[in-house]
Amino acid sequence: MLRLTGITKRFPGVVALDGVDLTLHAGVVHALTGENGSGKSTLARIAAGALAPDAGRIEVDGVARTLGSPKQALALGIVTITQEPMLAPTLSVAENLFIGRLPRRRMRGIHWTKLRADAREVLDRLRVHVDERRAVGQLSLELQQQVEIARAVSSPSRLLILDEATSSLSQATTSRLLEVVEHLRSRGVAVLMISHRLHELYGTASTATVLRDGRRVADVPLPSTPESELVRLMVGRELRDYYRKRAFEPGETVLAVEGLRSRDGMLRPTTLRVRRGEIVGVAGLAGSGKAELGLALGGAIPSEGSVRVHGRPADLSQPRAALASGIGFVPDDRKRAALLPTRSVAENFSVAWTGELTRAGLLDLRSERRRVAAAIERYDVLTASPQRRITALSGGNQQKVVLGRVFERDLDVLVLSEPTRGIDIGAKSEIYRLMQERAERGAAIIVISSEVAELLGIADRILVFFRGEVRGEFPAAGLEEEQVAHVAVSGVPRERAA
Repeated sequence: MLRLTGITKRFPGVVALDGVDLTLHAGVVHALTGENGSGKSTLARIAAGALAPDAGRIEVDGVARTLGSPKQALALGIVTITQEPMLAPTLSVAENLFIGRLPRRRMRGIHWTKLRADAREVLDRLRVHVDERRAVGQLSLELQQQVEIARAVSSPSRLLILDEATSSLSQATTSRLLEVVEHLRSRGVAVLMISHRLHELYGTASTATVLRDGRRVADVPLPSTPESELVRLMVGRELRDYYRKRAFEPGETVLAVEGLRSRDGMLRPTTLRVRRGEIVGVAGLAGSGKAELGLALGGAIPSEGSVRVHGRPADLSQPRAALASGIGFVPDDRKRAALLPTRSVAENFSVAWTGELTRAGLLDLRSERRRVAAAIERYDVLTASPQRRITALSGGNQQKVVLGRVFERDLDVLVLSEPTRGIDIGAKSEIYRLMQERAERGAAIIVISSEVAELLGIADRILVFFRGEVRGEFPAAGLEEEQVAHVAVSGVPRERAA
């Protein structure tokens, strides 16, 4: 259906793709793997018409094509879903679903009744529980991604490109999407799937193309290729001790939360303790309250209750106040809540350090340059220059900047919401190492994640949210994913339910 030959793409100071070949067939799910910065998203954007190659040939159905825009690619049946929802926030869910193809009456006006009915049919078919009249900007990141998926799969498609489309989805929602992918594949749709969640690739794709440093290094069959071999091809080395879990010696209570609740009611009164050196994992479905726990502790939403750090009251009135109280927060929505998109890599790092780098009201630029350079090296951020705009980096490298600037503060409490979303397997291992180091140095860490396997691998204890409150608490040792999933779906432990 699509053949890319000798695709080359250069950016200032970086060769993103160097003579890459890729062939996609109708009715086949093809995985594209590699570390952050390997060129996966660049290749996907070229296939989707969002980026023009510097060299190479593109063929659709054996005919040479120039994909000059996403609109032109869409006309050929090439539909893309990315990890960052591309929606119009002030428009309704229904309008976003059919934007560019709104049903019209004879007098050219929009047929609103039909639009809402068609939207409701699509949402119900995909089990997306949201009011089609609601503005997209009012939805959580996961619900926005579900709307993005519904829009894509309801469009006439011959090739579906999934570029980290599941990175912001819960396991339940991801399973539904993969069911849709299988249905489309059975109808003859070609699928290009990019994901750092290897179990999704192994359960869905039949072939994987591996990119490293902008070059194609291998095409391997799935699932017959061992995961360890695929990882070795991706990172160029064997990856051992993936989660790097350390022996946990509980210390005194660092974070004490009593009756914390959000004013919108999404987080009900919650009480918890996190001890010195402890990593507490937080699981739950979308809308369970787990995301709101992080936002409340980070001072990002109005909340009420008592929160103490080392016995001292914490001010959660705003993010800056929470930070001053010793709580470092990394939000799950990197694009909207964590980045300064028009600023440089250096500025996005140092924005959290301005108080430490300011002398007599002036920013010490020399100290800033030294500290940013050290952080870029420490967190292995791939960038041609510290002055490069942050949005020019891959999603994974953007996330390293967001995490790194908080880790550098050496805070007593770290609240990390989906910290490895969009991060490749090698970088994930490094992030886990950094978490363990912070815990060993005495930090109390809360990790909120949609990936239960991740929580089982790094956490000492796991809390499971259901309808705004904690319904399950387990030591991580010996815990199974099914036990966590049961509480997340039903609100009661499996033993009690039986």
